[in-house]
Amino acid sequence: MNTQSNKNFSILLLLAGTLLVGFSAGSWLVPLAAWIGPALIMRYYRDQKIGRGYLLIIVAYILAFLIGFGGMWLGMWGMGMMSQLAVLYGFLWSLPYLADRLISRRLSGFSSTFVYPLAATTLEFVNIHTNPVGDWGATGFTQYGNLALMQLASVTGMIGITFLMGWFASVANWAWESRARGSQISRGLGIFGTVLTAVFVFGFLRLNVSPLSESDETIRVAGITTATQLELFEQAGGVPAWLNNPESATAKSAVQSRWEAYFAETEREARAGAQLVMWNEIAGLTSNSDLASLTARAQDVAKQNGIYLAVPLAVFYPADTGKPYENTLLLIDPSGAIVLEHVKYGGAIIESIRLVGDGKLKTVNTPFGILSGVICWDADYPAVIRQAGQKGVGLMLDPSSDKLPIDPIHTHMAVFRAIENGMSLVRQTEWGLSIAVDPYGRVLAQTDFFGSTDHTLVAQVPVKHVTTVYSLFGSWLEWLCLIGFIIVVARALFVRRVEET
Repeated sequence: MNTQSNKNFSILLLLAGTLLVGFSAGSWLVPLAAWIGPALIMRYYRDQKIGRGYLLIIVAYILAFLIGFGGMWLGMWGMGMMSQLAVLYGFLWSLPYLADRLISRRLSGFSSTFVYPLAATTLEFVNIHTNPVGDWGATGFTQYGNLALMQLASVTGMIGITFLMGWFASVANWAWESRARGSQISRGLGIFGTVLTAVFVFGFLRLNVSPLSESDETIRVAGITTATQLELFEQAGGVPAWLNNPESATAKSAVQSRWEAYFAETEREARAGAQLVMWNEIAGLTSNSDLASLTARAQDVAKQNGIYLAVPLAVFYPADTGKPYENTLLLIDPSGAIVLEHVKYGGAIIESIRLVGDGKLKTVNTPFGILSGVICWDADYPAVIRQAGQKGVGLMLDPSSDKLPIDPIHTHMAVFRAIENGMSLVRQTEWGLSIAVDPYGRVLAQTDFFGSTDHTLVAQVPVKHVTTVYSLFGSWLEWLCLIGFIIVVARALFVRRVEET
C-alpha cells in the first residue's frame, strides 16, 4: 500500500471511529459501537505524528460530541453554550489518546495496554467529581441495556466499565502491532479474555442468583403525571406573568386546578391498591401563600387513603422579593405526618434562581423497608447518592422533569445509581421516561411521556436493600486507577531518562 493510500486509510479509520463514538453516546444508544470506535481512533493516532495527529483527534471528538450531545445541549442551553461544551469535551476526551501515544511505546510488552484505560478512568474520575452537572458524558452510560455488564457498577461504580472498554481498545491495538509474536499475543489476549469473561459471568450470576426472591415483600407504587407545567402557565397568563406575580388571582386559580387534578389521580390509584403514590417534579407548584393549605390537603389525602404520598413542591415568591424558588420533596406517611423533606441540590448551575440543598440524604423507616428521595438532577452525582447505599435504602424515589432532548438518557443514567447502591428506584418524569427498576437495574415498568396518553406508572417494587461493594467502599477503583496512572507515567519518565544517559 503506497503512502497516499495509507494516509487515506488512516483518515477513514479516524472518521469511522468518530462516527461510532458519536452515535453511541448522548442521544444515541449503540453499545457495541462504543467499544469499537475508540479502538479505531487509537489505531489512527498511533500511526501519526504526535502533534498533527492530536489536533485531528481533538477535531474528531468535537464532532463526536456534536453528534451525541449537540442536539441535546442545543435544546437545553443554546448554540453558544453548546459550542463551548463541544470544544471543552473534545479536548478532554482526546487527552487519554495523547497519554497513550506519549507513554505506551516506552513500556514493554502487555503492560503498555494499561496506559489508555488508566488515563481514561483518571480523566473520568476527575470529571465526575468536579463537573457541576454531575456524571454527564460518563462512558458507562453507553452500555445501558447490557444488564450483565451493568452489574459491574455494583462493585466498581461506573468507572469499572470505563476501564474495561478502554482496555479493550488498547489490547486490540497491541495485538495488531504484536501480531508477529504469536505466543505473546495469546497470553495477552488470554488475560484480557479471562477478565472480560469473569465480568460477564459475575453479572449473569448476580442477575440470576440474587438475594431477592418471590417471597420478598413488594409494594405497589404509582407515579402520577397529569396537568403539565405549560398548561398551568397558560392558565396563569404565561410564564412571565406567573414568575412576576405568583400571588395573583389568576395564578392561584391555576394552581388550585392543577393540585385538584393530582389529588383526584392520587385517590384513584389509592383505590386501585397503591401503597405509595409519587408525583413528578414540580407537580406541587404553588405560591408561598398557598403552601400551607395545599400541604395540609396533601396530608389529609394521604391519611384518608392510608398511603405514603410523595409530593414534589415548587414554591415561588413574587419577583420583587428577590427570593429564589424552592424545589423540595415531601414524603407524607399514612398518618398524615411529613416524615421526609429533601431540598434539590443537583443542577444548580442550570437552575441558578433556585434554593440549593445541602446534598445530605434523609431516610425514613417504613414497615416494608427504608425509603429515601432525591429530585431529578440529584441522581447525577454518584458520590452523593452513595449515602443511600450506606444507609441501607431499599427504595429511592426520584421525581423528575426533563425535556425531549434528554429523553430517555437522563432516566437511563439514574438506573446506574440503583445498581451501584443495591436499591430499587422509581423515577416519575414529566416530559421524559418514567421508570421503576429493582436493585439490579431490571425494568419493572416504564412509560414515556412523549409516547403515551396515560402518564401513570404502576409497578410492584421490592424494597429490600442489597449490599454492594460500591456502597461499602465507594471510589476504590477510581483511586486505584489514579495511582496506577501516576505509576505508569513515572515509569515512562524513568525509561526515557535511562535511554538518554
